[in-house]
Amino acid sequence: MTGSVQPDPSRFTLHRSWVLGVAIAAIVLGLIALFFPAASLLTIAIVFGIFLLVLGLFRLWLSFSARDLATGARWLTGILGALILVAAILCLADPFQSLQVLGFVSGFGWIFEGAAGVLGGWRGFVGGPRWLPVIAGVVSIVAGIVMMILPVAALSAFVTVGGIILIVLGVVALLHLPRR
Repeated sequence: MTGSVQPDPSRFTLHRSWVLGVAIAAIVLGLIALFFPAASLLTIAIVFGIFLLVLGLFRLWLSFSARDLATGARWLTGILGALILVAAILCLADPFQSLQVLGFVSGFGWIFEGAAGVLGGWRGFVGGPRWLPVIAGVVSIVAGIVMMILPVAALSAFVTVGGIILIVLGVVALLHLPRR
């Protein structure tokens, strides 16, 4: 017996409302990023500081509560937690300084990721053409160097590009909104 299953209209209404909400949120956040880049960067810096605060507190709590960890590991976890807390306090005290730290860390990561890509492509550790990961690795290294030289400017460019992408994704979602 072959019968067609009729879709439940309430599921489409829920889906439609979610798509509509996400699309509008994307457009609004994109516009905020474009028209208020300094406030967007400040928000990123504060969220980064709060993340470090939570991470530091968690590591400190873990160092006191994790009875299954060896004593040395507990001490190391506690010291690392205290250092992360100090970094969090410094980031929250001067959020734009934390943007520089975030830029340096991102740049450093991109340089290492790029070096791994170049090495992996050069040695043939990846499937497909070997030149592709080499080029991607070189681009990542260059982006990492730029990020380390101009961390706040690079993050500002990311906010601008991210804002444009959010607006485009929101508009595309609205254009493809499911019909009722």
